[in-house]
Amino acid sequence: MTLQEGNNALARHDYAAAEAAAREVLANGKGPRATDAQFLLAQAYAGRKDYSAAAVAFDDAYNRNRVGSHAPDSLLGLANALTAINEKRAACETLDKLRSEFPTPRADLREAIAQARRSAACH
Repeated sequence: MTLQEGNNALARHDYAAAEAAAREVLANGKGPRATDAQFLLAQAYAGRKDYSAAAVAFDDAYNRNRVGSHAPDSLLGLANALTAINEKRAACETLDKLRSEFPTPRADLREAIAQARRSAACH
């Protein structure tokens, strides 16, 4: 299974297939594809509402490439997962980190970041 198939599965809310695709890519190496696969894995966990696993996976995705295209999305995903498991202080710290490392987020992330701050009751 390829990353594209995994992303297609994620779009269909077939989280098991998305996870399987991500794990297959992760088993076969490192590099940009592995970073993409780690992010896909995190999204699959979040989709299944396995927020503890999602938090770990989003953190791993961020740490694989802290300046890559998935880095801000990974921090946002981590914050949302932390909020879901009632770790709101850690979620706010993650959102502060997102703000400091990516002071001008992509337009498509701005509202999601604001919503995450509200959900976690950040000051």
